[in-house]
Amino acid sequence: HYGRGGFFLVVLAMAQQPVAIPVIPAVVEDSSDDDEASRPFVPFSQRPEWQDIEPIPQDDGPVPVLAIQYSDEFRQKMDYFRAVLKRDERSPRTLALSKEVLLANPSHYTAWTFRRRVLESLGVDLASEFAFTEVIAKMSPKNYQLWHHRRWLVQQTGDYSRELDFTALVLLHDAKNYHVWTHRQWVVSSFSLYE
Repeated sequence: HYGRGGFFLVVLAMAQQPVAIPVIPAVVEDSSDDDEASRPFVPFSQRPEWQDIEPIPQDDGPVPVLAIQYSDEFRQKMDYFRAVLKRDERSPRTLALSKEVLLANPSHYTAWTFRRRVLESLGVDLASEFAFTEVIAKMSPKNYQLWHHRRWLVQQTGDYSRELDFTALVLLHDAKNYHVWTHRQWVVSSFSLYE
């Protein structure tokens, strides 16, 4: 089923009149017990903790060749994300925002990179971050950024204990998932887990 964000629409600028084509869901909700996924979206303008931030809208230039009509929810998340990224703000609220952005777009490389910087700056216990990557893996198991982040977590914590079981579980759903096999091979090689 599709998440609460609706569909992205691509509007072709080459046509006399714009043609809307459904592309991908804006958010694919996870079926886990994640409370945030079940809560209705609250606009950032109504969140007291975001009143000091001036959102930065996406600038596609004066005549975009291919304008993407994002959902309002996705646009807000990205506008605020651009603002905190510009400020290089590393705080609990930016950690939470990066989670919202990644749940909306699990392949957002910049959001993953920024999230790692925030995690490092805050000195957060990374155990819960493993659980977050598992939520993303359910949504987007063939995601380069996810598996790079997962590797970073293992490197930071030195804890590879769950990796073989986790990769085996993901491979049950798609035995040809190259990303999972690459991660599994890295774990086996890095920690000499040859049988």
